[in-house]
Amino acid sequence: MIKEDVLYKHVSKSPPLQPFANRCADSYQECQLGWNPYCLKKDALFYQFRTGTEEEDIELVPDACLNVLLEFDASNPRALFSGTFLQPSTLTLKPNTTYFGFKPYSNPGLKCEKIRLRDMVDSYTDFTDAFPGQDRLFSEMFQAASFGERVDAFLRYALEHLVDDAYFPTFVDYLAVMLCSAHGSVAFANMGQVFGYSERYCREKFKDCYGMSPKQYSEIIRFQNTLKALFSGSCKDLCSLAVESGYFDQPHLTHDFRRYANAPPEKYLKKYVGN
Repeated sequence: MIKEDVLYKHVSKSPPLQPFANRCADSYQECQLGWNPYCLKKDALFYQFRTGTEEEDIELVPDACLNVLLEFDASNPRALFSGTFLQPSTLTLKPNTTYFGFKPYSNPGLKCEKIRLRDMVDSYTDFTDAFPGQDRLFSEMFQAASFGERVDAFLRYALEHLVDDAYFPTFVDYLAVMLCSAHGSVAFANMGQVFGYSERYCREKFKDCYGMSPKQYSEIIRFQNTLKALFSGSCKDLCSLAVESGYFDQPHLTHDFRRYANAPPEKYLKKYVGN
């Protein structure tokens, strides 16, 4: 099993980045809190923003996370549940509307009895089709006067309906932590030696839980780390960023970035931060 010092080396201090929400949405707020005491990756990202005066299609990039998005439209409220995405996607948002999101960092430990999470890859469904007890949740969320109160309301709901209190971490949890800690530099052929199972078995069990292979998960984590470095302003040049992010070279970085963001790094950055 993975060593404990490697486990605790992974502390989720840097949440997934969705440039549209962070850079373009009005009144964006976020916080990162522990929500599931039974998971190794216990944290989740809670966030809120408000749209502008016109309907728009927003661009979302893969971040290896599930997502719940509540839409506070008084006449027709809704909540969407999305699986992990392996490619860029778009989502149409209503104008002059507040949105609240919940993004758990771990699939294991999430109680989802109505659907299989691996079947949710690259797709959305109505939250009410996947989880129970939503009427009370919607009522409390609408009555909440602040982002903090909404976070508290959702945490209460999650502890009652989303946390699988019978769950115990398996090697899949440790593998996810290892992939996050390695920043994309993982020798997948050694998985069997680390966890005591065959490489094929490790891949199958991981995909059954996350809907993607360990290699795909690792590539998305590497892309997210690259994206955050790019938007932080600390990047000197793409060659240095490629090496620091675990790519073979700049063309390798650009190829992966196009796949997950539909644009090369510099063009994508300019779209959200200008010249």
